[in-house]
Amino acid sequence: MIWSRPQNSAALVWTAFACCACLVLGAMLWLTHSVIKTEHDRAQAEIRAELQERVRLSLWRMDSLGASILLEENSIPPQLFLSKPDSTLPARARFETPDGAAIKGNGEALAQCAALLPGLVADSRKKRKEKGLEDSNSREVEIPKEKTIQLDTIQPLQSKIRGGVKAQIAANEEEAANRNRWLNDAISNQRQSYNYQPSLNEDKIPTSSAGNTPSPPTPSIVETSNPIGDFKPIWFEDSLFLVRKGMTITTFAQGTLIDHEALEKILLQEARRLLPKSSLNKPAEGSDDSFILASFPFQLSAGDIGIAPESIPQSISISLIAGWLAASAALLTAYFLISNVMKLSERRASFVSAVTHELRTPLTTFRLYSDMLSSGAVREEKKPIYLGILSREADRLSHLVENVLAFSKIERGSPRSKVTEMQINEFLETMRERFESRLDAAGLRLEMKAIPSFRCTLDTSALEHILFNIIDNAAKYASDSDPPIVTIAIFRKRRGMEIHVSDHGPGIPDSECRRIFRSFHKSAEQAAATKPGIGLGLALSKRLAQTMGGSLKCKGRSDDTSGALFILDLPVL
Repeated sequence: MIWSRPQNSAALVWTAFACCACLVLGAMLWLTHSVIKTEHDRAQAEIRAELQERVRLSLWRMDSLGASILLEENSIPPQLFLSKPDSTLPARARFETPDGAAIKGNGEALAQCAALLPGLVADSRKKRKEKGLEDSNSREVEIPKEKTIQLDTIQPLQSKIRGGVKAQIAANEEEAANRNRWLNDAISNQRQSYNYQPSLNEDKIPTSSAGNTPSPPTPSIVETSNPIGDFKPIWFEDSLFLVRKGMTITTFAQGTLIDHEALEKILLQEARRLLPKSSLNKPAEGSDDSFILASFPFQLSAGDIGIAPESIPQSISISLIAGWLAASAALLTAYFLISNVMKLSERRASFVSAVTHELRTPLTTFRLYSDMLSSGAVREEKKPIYLGILSREADRLSHLVENVLAFSKIERGSPRSKVTEMQINEFLETMRERFESRLDAAGLRLEMKAIPSFRCTLDTSALEHILFNIIDNAAKYASDSDPPIVTIAIFRKRRGMEIHVSDHGPGIPDSECRRIFRSFHKSAEQAAATKPGIGLGLALSKRLAQTMGGSLKCKGRSDDTSGALFILDLPVL
């Protein structure tokens, strides 16, 4: 139950961190998705706007060419229509007929015209009658009544090109109305009146139901001004006709069967540079009127304009990458911070527990032995033994307190710095008695190999503390070694020296060589189950070696025997 609260607290801390990390990552994912979607929509809108702009400009160009063809055809006098030489309009056959009953003309497709013309005239009359245009020769151009647009230019309306879908539709409708208005004005300005009486061969003039031949028109009627209608393109049974009608005693019609495939190629030449894969088709019922030419009844299909969506701008990509890096760095920083805080908390708890255990043992000994000595319950010959035990426990407490205070100074950033010049062999001789006393208590003896004699400048207090901690560690864990020897050897290097301290104890596994240098690596249970200590001596020794510009490490014995080997590497000033 003692450790349940810290464990529960750690679980709550990591759960809260995981929730915060999920929120941050979720927000970054949503932001990234939104930015990419927005940029994709923007790129698609740019492509749609570019396509609509090209379509509108292509329609204007094709209608300009189509209008010139219509104006050319309308300028032909009725008397010269059948004898007209080849014009821009690709005609398969030209024909003239009174009431659609008989025709005369030229062209290979005249027979086709003769077969289709009665139905064409009947269909045209029916549609005109439905629209109330039976007696009108004016061109039928439907312009939306609600549109009041001043035609100043034939260029596309630039104000709505970069708008949304609704704005594009409105712009297309306005452009279609403008093209129809412009074409209507152009044809109206060219409209002429002719005095024309059709002249057909007697054998081509149809007879009435009574078998009588119609009388020829009188001169007075011939001289009457006869307005001729404008040519109007009409689809009938997948064939494209250009027809105009006039009023005399008999109604007559002139027209052309158009090679619509050739006309499509002529018109598409005006759009190829803008819409390389465009095509013209017969308008279907319910199709978009804004894509239908005003001059000829063709519907433009734009096709693919070959513009790929733009990639995400570099500035946005850099911003997204920077955002992800910042979020990742923040999460990693928070993770390591929380992890270190949790480890520090665990180490503090272990330190308090271990120190409490280490202090309780000698204090119990002090109380017990001091009570026994003060009560006279100890015989005289046993008193020196009890006093020796009390002295050792006092030394143990003193060493513990000294390590804690030294480590606290290093943690506060104020390590020892009493640097003095000394003879290394003389310094070790002065320390021999203290080292041997500690080892004798554990049943070990000290062996110093031939120590070279040279002068160096070091922090003698820190060096003594490091070596005593290593000797104390050997006394704790190598007390049952065979042979019971702890060896100190010094090796001179080019710019420093190495001090080797080795024993013949159980040794230290490689997996533990780094952990033993961590501060407070022992818990209360470990301190009670193993040798006395709080796991601070070696950590303090490593810190002291680093403050002196050196290092302390542990590894296996070089002669392949059991035991631990500590190597202190120090620079020599």
